[in-house]
Amino acid sequence: MPPAPLSLSQIEARFKSRIWRGNAWGASDDPVISSGFQELDKELPGGGWPTRNLMELLLSAEGLGEIRLLSRALGEITRSERNILLVAPPYIPYMHAWEHQGIDSHRVVLVRACKPAERLWALEQGIRSAAFGAIIGWLPEASQQATRKLQILSRTAAGLVFLFRPARAQFESSAAPLRILLNPVRGHSHTLSLYLLKRRGAPFVLPVRIPPPQAAIFSRPAELKPVLAPLTN
Repeated sequence: MPPAPLSLSQIEARFKSRIWRGNAWGASDDPVISSGFQELDKELPGGGWPTRNLMELLLSAEGLGEIRLLSRALGEITRSERNILLVAPPYIPYMHAWEHQGIDSHRVVLVRACKPAERLWALEQGIRSAAFGAIIGWLPEASQQATRKLQILSRTAAGLVFLFRPARAQFESSAAPLRILLNPVRGHSHTLSLYLLKRRGAPFVLPVRIPPPQAAIFSRPAELKPVLAPLTN
């Protein structure tokens, strides 16, 4: 006699770490790193930025506070003596501001790459190397196949993997399990409004607001070149 088919409850019990209901809160065994913002952690599955996953931050404009949003997690990573990889940032990072946010600039590695294929290659190699606690890539153009490949690679990474992309990318398909749209709040200087467009679990329709930093140091002009360690082939 063929075995009886499994019931839905039996399937969920057997594969509880691999499936989730679309209308239920997402759960995962992947470790997380707190964002440092209680309001945001409450809405992120697992209670923080998930490791072993690709995350997309969609920006309505560059320099609106995206590094500040990540600064508390990045600071924790450098304090644990792990490095951060930046792939193709549009501007030279102002490392005095990063230091002010608790990030050790001596642990920041920067890769310059102009062509999309070069950026994608650098991201892939950075993830494969397992040498970084966080990888941040600026990838304006990315196909669904590219994000799927990065997500598959990210499943083997023990750190955080972020992509900064323009807000228009929200209308494109992406394999990233977490996608967040960042906007400034009118009339509230340096306050960020975060829309969780995609996450594991029920959708969150209200924005999460991130308060301004204690000092507006990101607005100062760069006086010194940052300490950077280039990555070569």
